[in-house]
Parts: sequence; structure tokens; C-alpha cells
Amino acid sequence: MRQFNISVIGLSGTEKDRGQVGVGKSCLCNRFMRPMADDYFIDHISVLSQSDFSGRIVNNDHFLYWGDVRKTTDEGVEYQFNIIEQTEFMDDSTFQAFKVGKMDPYSKRCTATKVFSAEKLMYICKNQLGIEKEYEQKVMPDGRLSIDGFVVVFDVSPVPNRSVEKQVEFVQNVIATILKNKKPLVLVTTKNDDAYELYVREAEKISQRKDYKSTVQLIETSAHESINIDLAFLLLAQMIDKVKNRVKIISYQESAKSRKELLDTRSEAVTRLIRNQITDYHVLWTQGSKMLSQYREWNEFLNIFGHEAGQKLFRRHMKKLRDDHLNKKLHQYLDKFALALEYLLPDIGALNISDDDAWECARNYLQNHIEFEQYFFECPQASWTELVDMDEAEDEARIPFDVLETSEAETVFRNYLNSVQQDKKKIGWKQQFKMLLEESGFVTPGKQLSEVRVLFMGRECFEALSEHDCQQIYDIHQDDIIEKSKQNFVELLLEHAQYFLQFKNVDNITQEDVRQITDVIQEDSRYKMLDRLDQERRLMLVQHLRFIHCPIRDHCPFFYNCVDSLIEEVLSDKSAGNHKAPSGGGWKSSGSGSDRTLNLLIVGSEHLASDLLNDIRICTGSKGEYIYENQTYYLNYRIANGDMEAFKAIDVYSSGLICVYSNQQSFETLKDNLERTLLCNLELEDKFENLPIVLVYQPQDLKENEVEYLRNEGMRLSEMLHCDFIDHTQNHQKYVYDILNIVILSLKLTEMKSYEPYPSNHTDLRILCCIFCGDQYDIENIVQPLVAESTLVKASEHSVIVDVFIGDAKRRVEFILSSYHGTSQYRDELIHGYIYFYSAKRRSSLANLSILAAQNANIPLQIIAVTESGGVNAFFNSDICQFLITEGNAVADRFKGSFMTFSADQYVKFAFYNPFLKTAWDNKYEVENLHVEESITLDSGEGTLENSVNQMPRPPPRHESYMLSNTLGTDGSGSENYEMAPTRSLNSLNEERDISLDEIYDDNEKPKHLHQNCTESDSCASSTERRVRQQNAYYKASKKPVAAKKQKKKKVAIPVQTPRVPPFGSYVSPPEIPLHYQRMVAGGGGGPGEKKKPEPCVPDFMKSDKSPEYSMVPELAAAGIFGSENLPEYSAKCLKEYEKLEKLEKRRLKEETARLRKLQEKEKEQEKKLKRKLKQNSKGLVESAEAQFGKLMISSEQGEIPVFLNKCVEFIEKEGLDSEGIYRVPGSRAHVDMLFQRFEEDTSTEIDALDIPVNAVATALKDFFSKRLPPLFSKDIIKELEEIAGSRGVGNSKLNVEVKTDRSCRLIALKSLLQKLPPINFAILKYIFQHFVHVSDNSKLNSMDSKNLAICWWPTLIPIDFTDMGHFEQLRPYLEDIVQTMIDQFPYLFCGKDAFVMV
Repeated sequence: MRQFNISVIGLSGTEKDRGQVGVGKSCLCNRFMRPMADDYFIDHISVLSQSDFSGRIVNNDHFLYWGDVRKTTDEGVEYQFNIIEQTEFMDDSTFQAFKVGKMDPYSKRCTATKVFSAEKLMYICKNQLGIEKEYEQKVMPDGRLSIDGFVVVFDVSPVPNRSVEKQVEFVQNVIATILKNKKPLVLVTTKNDDAYELYVREAEKISQRKDYKSTVQLIETSAHESINIDLAFLLLAQMIDKVKNRVKIISYQESAKSRKELLDTRSEAVTRLIRNQITDYHVLWTQGSKMLSQYREWNEFLNIFGHEAGQKLFRRHMKKLRDDHLNKKLHQYLDKFALALEYLLPDIGALNISDDDAWECARNYLQNHIEFEQYFFECPQASWTELVDMDEAEDEARIPFDVLETSEAETVFRNYLNSVQQDKKKIGWKQQFKMLLEESGFVTPGKQLSEVRVLFMGRECFEALSEHDCQQIYDIHQDDIIEKSKQNFVELLLEHAQYFLQFKNVDNITQEDVRQITDVIQEDSRYKMLDRLDQERRLMLVQHLRFIHCPIRDHCPFFYNCVDSLIEEVLSDKSAGNHKAPSGGGWKSSGSGSDRTLNLLIVGSEHLASDLLNDIRICTGSKGEYIYENQTYYLNYRIANGDMEAFKAIDVYSSGLICVYSNQQSFETLKDNLERTLLCNLELEDKFENLPIVLVYQPQDLKENEVEYLRNEGMRLSEMLHCDFIDHTQNHQKYVYDILNIVILSLKLTEMKSYEPYPSNHTDLRILCCIFCGDQYDIENIVQPLVAESTLVKASEHSVIVDVFIGDAKRRVEFILSSYHGTSQYRDELIHGYIYFYSAKRRSSLANLSILAAQNANIPLQIIAVTESGGVNAFFNSDICQFLITEGNAVADRFKGSFMTFSADQYVKFAFYNPFLKTAWDNKYEVENLHVEESITLDSGEGTLENSVNQMPRPPPRHESYMLSNTLGTDGSGSENYEMAPTRSLNSLNEERDISLDEIYDDNEKPKHLHQNCTESDSCASSTERRVRQQNAYYKASKKPVAAKKQKKKKVAIPVQTPRVPPFGSYVSPPEIPLHYQRMVAGGGGGPGEKKKPEPCVPDFMKSDKSPEYSMVPELAAAGIFGSENLPEYSAKCLKEYEKLEKLEKRRLKEETARLRKLQEKEKEQEKKLKRKLKQNSKGLVESAEAQFGKLMISSEQGEIPVFLNKCVEFIEKEGLDSEGIYRVPGSRAHVDMLFQRFEEDTSTEIDALDIPVNAVATALKDFFSKRLPPLFSKDIIKELEEIAGSRGVGNSKLNVEVKTDRSCRLIALKSLLQKLPPINFAILKYIFQHFVHVSDNSKLNSMDSKNLAICWWPTLIPIDFTDMGHFEQLRPYLEDIVQTMIDQFPYLFCGKDAFVMV
């Protein structure tokens, strides 16, 4: 191995000589000696202190020893280099070169071929000076070196204060000296990474000088980039060694390119390595570098770039990982934020701001939102990025609120804002286009969009929407108008019900028939609307003829909305909700088996309820167990404070209500709440049905006379409530047991009554309620009065049985609910009355009603017109409603039926049907006799169904209705909805041949037997018409023999607690058996060959006339159910129980009779007092009023009008005509009392000066009429009012039938009655009703029309003492109607005008 000593020389000296920086000798030596990036130092200084200069490294010399290094050429030749850097050190105090003895100039000294310096140490970096021991110490060998070659450095970078000429001169001089000494040299340009082209050319010129004879080789290097460093020294070594095949000199550009490719390859490999190995941005540099050190790529990178570059690359990767994680988390938050915006800010209009501050306002709005914490959370201690770094928000589903401070969140909001605005615009355009289609008369069913597109050109809504959106909206509109047109066409066909009746019994429809039908209806616009859908129109016509021919549910045009289906659903839901099972709802005890639970509600003021509860707990123990007749009952308690709200808040199933009082105050509170709750509150009437009540008296610290008085008052209250009374003082020891026994016994009696089976074939009346399919009102409003009854029992899917008082007795009435076309199945059954409902805005409904009414003209009927909301006002506001109501009234008059109206939004009680039930009851026997005669005629004649030969085919069930089309996935024409009909029936419509209705059925669907629903009664034909048309083959169809009904064993009814509803003094008699039915039973069934059965042996208690209200039915006795042979079936225990219950009931009836007698006597006394009072009042209203109320009755400027009335009315009309709910919203009682007090003091008081709200003045005016003014109507006049209103039956009325049934006549009668009033009474009535007219004229502002005013004022103007709720419910609607009529017909009734409207 050859060893060479190389001297590196270049321009040196003071800053004036070399410029601001050196030429790069030190960096060149550093990169050659130590090529590792971590060992390369950029900063090498030549200005030293005296101590550093005299240290062993500098050793008072102007050269540095860089040590030795080994290098190998590409051919494998190895050289060892000792490197000397010739420089000139400056004193840091004088900035002049250090003087070392006799010293030659640098240009001469640097070319020396021998250097001497004993103990001189190797130089590494400037930090080594002064701390040499901390670095590697290597001494220059032998203290001397002979220089074998020179590396002359030429800096090609621009340096301030250095001219290129000076450097060129220096280089040329040293080269000349070296060549003179015959030493090889290499000219090296440094800093080529920052080269100046002019300087590069100067260096090239030097190397190419002719006098050098090509001995000076030029090498372009860059120590910073480590380019061509080794090349320069190896070339010099080969020159010294005089090797012929020297290394190739590569230009700087080529070397830099190769170096860059190498660095990129190493960087990419390391980057890939870091990306694969480091995935968690929480990893530290120490951990990461240790992990990467085992990979060759990492070590090579560090050798080339150094640890600093490796750390920089590592940290860059960590930052990227963190940024990616934060971005991922941010996008998750932003996705949640977008969803939160849709929920928290659905309406951008809520912000009400401009676009500039929208984002700031949105953030404030969200921060103040009530559901802010559900979507966001705030953390003042740290930002959301810090929370993510600490993994504190990993389990938090909400959004950090400071995320909204990012620009990305604002972008999400802006995008949402734009999308909402665009959606609004799009929705607006869609709505405009939809309205444009609706308003356009050219868009008809069946037209394509392409046909009418030209009409919408230029419209913004059409142009802004896409083709797809326009087509979608147009298709929806087409579906709507096609569906509506089909419905209108069906309505057209139904309106011509009378015309289609001729096709009912026609089996084959001819083309001539179709042409005749078309001629009748073709001019109607509803027919023409389907001109483009002629095929569907023809099919609908054929299907309607099929429905006329066989009107069953499957053929109903309103298939899914057929009334029969709706009734089944309604009755199913209602019966499930109202059914009282032993362990379920209502007021029954719960539990099964031997253990049951009693839920007791104890009501009492202050501490009374708690004291009674303590007594009960003492008697029943801590577990609340009570044993009665070997049955264990577990008691649950609840205490109420006794006020009205306590009754309304009852939400538990109670077995009994225990009310306790001790003094006058607690009694009055309890009595007031009980009366208002149980007797006068309609909302809670059903809630307390059959609730056992016990009234307990516990006197405390009272005088003897007070005790006796409260005892008597309590007994009177218990009689009124039909409940039990217990005096604590008379039965102090066991009063708790008496309370519990009464509750349990009452529950037993109620359960026995409630669960007694209700055979549907034993009813007093059967009423058929008929509803027309398709009428636009809620069927539940019609069914509600029936199912709301507590005695309701569901008899079948279409009928319910209700116990109701008709007259003075309780009757069992079966209500059968059916569609118009469904009445056919009841043709041969006994029906006592028909109730027909029809829509007062639908002509087809009244047309079909007229046909049905004509078929059943001999049976009592009631026609009810169902109007829209608004009641009587609907009559005047709609011409069609007025016409249909008038026509419906005329139909009722023609068939001698009753007529009523029913508002769709009106809630009525069962009393609504009472007048008609009374009429049906009065005509019961005539209807039953007629039914028996018809049955005998039909069963014995030639036209009986048994003797019929021809059978009518049963049509197949239809599972789709042509009224309910489904065009999903079709072309929108709707023709696909009729796939169930065979093609031949459609084609036959276009052929000149007859059409058989059988052809629209499939062959496989033709039945072989008669369908029971397709009989003569399908057309609702009357009995008279049936007898006349017996020769028709259709009426000779074979009749199925009626199967004998299996008789069920009749249980004896158990006495129950006396109901509250019937009037005092009434007695509930057993149901009467029809006369002809009794004769048939007595005759053993009426058959001539039938033997008469012997009379069975019946127990005496079952034969008694005083048996409970549901006595044994005669045919059950005749059937021998209770015969002597069946007595062993009854156990002795059962008979004993019946006897015990019978005795208990007899005792109760006896006590009840005594109570009723006392009440009747009390009523007579009150009646006498009232007559005496009315007699005194008849002397003059003004005088009696003045005696009662002093100065308030002074006449005003209006005449004989009370001044208080005058001033209140003037104030209300001045201030309150626009006050919503005037007379309905009560005023403050303090203001009312103050107003009366001021008028008592001074009648000239001005209400304006009192600052009293108008509602208080309105309340005072009502109080003036009810409490301060004598009644305006006497008792006799009130009775006449009831008769005129129609609340009394025709049979009990003094008016003739025409007046009773005609509303116009009743209006005239009302006017005559008002004229009978005393002048002062009439004047006051006229004045107050004129005021009501003014109020109702402003009903749009105050919501008080004539109906609402009548509801508020009729109890005040027509005071009636109601004996029970039944009486109240019966009279209320009629009296409301009277007051409303007096308001609506004010000009006629009070002003004498002739013109008035007949209603």
C-alpha cells in the first residue's frame, strides 16, 4: 500500500486578502478525511486566540494536520493519505497573522515540500481547540512530513471583498512554484454547488495554459454535496504514482446527477421503511431510531445524510401521521356536525341574518340551543387537537365545540346553507310547477308531457327543473287527476242510482243498454274527463253494473274503505278498549284464583283520609290482608286531598271510593266536588261508572245539633249518589269492616251483572244504522255514542247491544251498523227502525238514501245529514249543503220519518238517539206484526225461495278495487289495475253483442250454489214490492232453510246497585215480550202437529213478579231449562247464594222506595215554593228586581233596560268585539265583585274609568242574568220552549205533528211564544240578543259565532232544574238550538221582518 503526503493550499490571509470567507480548504479536507455526514463540519475558523494557536493542535504553526486516511480506487488499488492544510491563522486581538520567528509569505510558505512540528496533534473541528483530550488524539508521524503532491484550491463562488484576479494571480504563482519544484498537483474548484460561471471559466483557463503542458488537471468539487472529493485526491495519488490508467475525470453536472439519484434512492427507501415500521405518531425519536437501526437502509441513509437528516425525516413522518389522524378525527366531527345542523338548524330562516355574519350567528345559535349538550361539549382547559393527542376524546361521541372555529367547519356550514337554499328553491320550483299543472286546463287525464310541454316554455319553474324532475312531477299530477277523475266518474254513476236500479235484475247487458247509459251521462264533464282512458271508463261502468247486480262488499267501489270493513275495525278496537274483564280495566278488583287485590281511593280534607287509612291498616295488618267469605283480599291504598283536581288526576284502577268528612267545611268541600264530578261533569261521567262509593262520617268536636245536622246531610248526599252511608259514632268498633264488606259486595254484584251473558236474540229493539260508503266523515263519530255506553256488549262484528232507558223503563237495544249495500242481508230479519246517515255535501249519498228509504217506508226511520264543521252555519255557507239538507228533510217528510243534522266535528252523547228510540218503541208492535205477516206470506207462497229453480251465480271475490289504482312501475295509464278482469269481457264492450255479467267472472270462480247475500233484498226492496214482483224468476231463487238456533241456558240476573242515570221515582220493569211471540210460545211453536210440552217446574224465586229487572224469558221456561229434572245440577251452595242475594236486593229495593218517596215529597215542596215565587214575580219584573238588587234596575236611555246591562253591553261592544273567547274565557272574580260594588254605590259609574278587563265585564253580565235578575222565562214558557225545540216526544207534545217535524213551523211557534212575554222581559231579551248578533258578526276576530254563544248562554237564559244526567243530556242540544236560532233569526223573531230562511 502506497502512502502519500498531500498538502492542500489556497488563498489565505486576512479578510482583506481572502475576502469575507475562505476558499473552502478546510471543508474539502474534512469531507475527504471524514465523509460521514455526522463528522462533517461546515464552520472552520482561522481567527484564533493566542492560547489556541499555541496549543498542540495548531502548535504555533500555520498549517493543520488532518490525520491519515485510506482510500481505494475502482481497480482495487489502496492508498494511504496524510493530509496537511496550509493556511494562515489570525490573532483575534490584532487580526494579523501570528508571527513565528522568521516567517516567509504565505504564497511561498504554502508550497514548502517539507513541514516540521513536533508533537502536533490531528485536527478534527474547531470545538476541539482547548479541549483536545475529549477528542481522538493522533500525533503527526515523526513530527515531519515530506509533501508528495499538492491540491490547489480555487473557489468559484462569488465572495464579497474578493476579486477573481487576486485569486487567479495567487493560484498561478503557487502552480508555477510547485511545477518548478517538480511536484504533481491538481487544481480543484470548490463550492461548485454555488458556482459563478465566470469564475469557472477562469479556472479552466488556468488549467489549460500552454506553459503548464497539460500537467495541471482540473477537478470540479463540492464539499457540502460530497461531489468529486475522493476523485481529486485519488487522481493526485495516481499522478504521484505515475499510473498510466488514471481515474476518469467526471464533470460536476454528471456527478451531481448521479449523487442526486443515489440520495433519492436512499431517501425513498428510508421513507418507505419509516412508513411501514412507524405507524403511531406518539413514538419518540429514541424509540424509533433504535427500532430502525436494525435495517441496512437506515444505516446507509445515516452515513450519507447523518443523524440530523434522519431525525428530520423521522419527525416529518411523525407530523404527517399526526396530521392524518387529526384530519381523520376532524372529518368524523364534521360529518357529525353536518347531521347536527340538519336536526338543530332545519330552518335557516331562524337565524335571520345576512351571509357575512351567518357563520358567527349560527355558532351562537347552536351554543344557546336547548339540545346543545346532546351534540357538543366544551373543554376550556385544552383544545380539540390536544384532546385528540391525549386520546381523551376517543370514547366521546359528541363534538368539541372549538372544532367550529376551524375553516373546515365553516365550509361545512356554508355548504349546508347553500344546499338548504338550493333545496328551498327547488321545492319552490316544484310547487310552482305543480300549481301550474293544476291551474292549466289543458292538462287532462291521459295526456303526455310532450303534448303540453310548449305551454310551459319560458316559465322559470319549468326551465329551472331538470327533465327528470319535471317528468316525475307531471307523472304524480297525472296519477292524482286520473284517480280523482275515476272517483268523480264513480260519483256520477252513484248519483244516477235511480236510473241504474232497472239493471239490478238483468243478467245480460246489451250494447243498447250501454249506449243508453252513455247517452244519459255523456254530457257530464266527469264522463268527458276520461275520454283518453276510454278502456278504463268502460271497465268501471261494467264493474258498477256488477255491483248493482250483486251489491256485496267485494264489489264495493270503495273496497278497502267499505263501511262494512271500517265498522268491523272500529267495533273491534272499541270493544277491546271498553271490555271489562275481571282482571283488567274499569273499577273491578284485580287478581285471579283465591287471592285478589282491592285498590281503594280514600278522599278527605286535611288529615281525615290519613286517619282513616291508619284505622284500616290497624284492622288489616301490615300486609294489608282482609278475608271475606274465605276469600283473601290484598289492599292497596291511595289518598287524595279531596279537591276537584284530585278526582281528575285519578289514573289507577280503583275498586272503591271512600269519602270521609268530619265538619261543615269538609262536608261542603266534599259535596261540591262529588256533585260536580259524578253528576255534572261530562268528561268524568264514564270514569266513575259502576264505582262503589262509601260515604263515612267521623264527627270531631261538634255540638249535638251540628252532629245530627251533618248526619242527615250525609244521608241525603248518599241517597243522591246511590251509595252507602256509614256513621263512625254509631258503629265505632267495626266501621272499617263495614266499609270493606260494602266495597267487596258491591263489586260482586257489579261483576255478576257485567259478566252475565247477553244473548243477541233477546233484545227489545233492533235498529239498523245505515252508512253510505265513501262519505267523507269519520265513522267513529257515529259509533262513539254507542260504544261509550257503559252497558255496551258486542253482539257480532256489526252489532252492539246497549241498555238504555226508553220512557220509564230500561230496554235492551241492538244497534246493527251496516253499509247501504250491506242492508240486504237483514231483509228477512226483524228490524224496528232504520237510521240513515248521509253526507250533506254529496249528491250520490242522498240519491241512494232515497232508494233505501222507499224500500222500507213502513218502518220508522230517521235521516241524519252529516255536515262539515260549523254546524248550522254550513247550511248557509254552502249551496250544495243547503240543497241536500232541504232535500233530505223532504225525503224524511215524504216517508213520515224524522230528520236531524249532525256536525262532523261534533261530539254527541247517546241521548242524541233517544227521541228516535222512543218513536221506534212506540211503533214496535205494529212493525213486529207486519214482519210476522210478511214471513208467513213468503214462506207459504209459490214465490218462496225453496221452490225456486233458477239460481243466481255467485260472483268471485275481488281483491282489488278499481278505485284504488297502483301505478308503481307502470306507464301511468292505470290500465294495469284491471288485470283481474278477463280480456274477453273488455273486448266484448267493443263488439255488437250482448254482455253477460257472468262473463266478467272466470270459469273457475263460478259457484255452484246460491250466495246468500245476493238476494232480492240487495236492492233494498220493500215487502210490498216483493209481493208484487213474485213472478220474477230472480225472486224465485231457492231459499236456504233457516237452521234451528240452539237455545242457550238463561241465567237468572243478579240484582245490582241502583244506577244513577234514571229519574227519581222510576221503576225498571222487565222487558216486554211481543204479543205475537207470546202467542207462538204459548201455542207450542204454532205448528198444528206439534205437541204442547208440559209446563216445567220452576223455582218460586224465579217465578216471582218482583224478581230482578232481567227476569226469565218465557221460551226458556217452556224449553224446560229450569225444570225439576235440572235442579240437581245446581249445588246447594249456589242456591243459597241466590237466596241470599235475593233477600239483599229486596231489602235494597225497599230502602230505595223509601228514599224515592222522600225525594218526591221534597220535590213537591220545592215546586210549591217555586210557584209562590213566580206568582210574586208576575206582579212586575222591574219592581221585583229592584227589591232584589236595588239601583241596578234603574231604566236607562234605551227604555226599560237595566242601566247595568246597558253599560256592560256598551263597554263590551266598544272594547271586546275583537277579544277572542269573549263570554267563554272567565274574568277575575275580584274585578267582577268590584264592578257590582261600584254600581251599587253609584249607578252613574263609568266602566272605562275602572280599568277592568273586558272578560271580567262579560262575566259580570252573565252573573247579572243568572244571580241578580229574575228569570226572563216562566216555568210554563220553558215547557213550551222544550216542546217547540222538539225535545219532547210527539205523543207527549201539545203541538201537532206538522209543527213538531217542520222547522219552519217551529220557528213561527217560537216567535208567537216570545210575543207572550211581558213587555219588559221581551225588551231585555231583544236588547241582549241584538248584542249577541253584534258579537257573532265579529266571530272571525273573537271566535264566538252563534253556536258558541248559545253553548255559553243557554244555561243562563233558560235555567232548568235537571234531576239527572239523562234529563240534562236529553234537553241540552235542543235548548242550545233554541238560543242559536234566536241569534240567527233575530230580525224575524224580534224585529218583525218577514224574510227568513227555512232550515
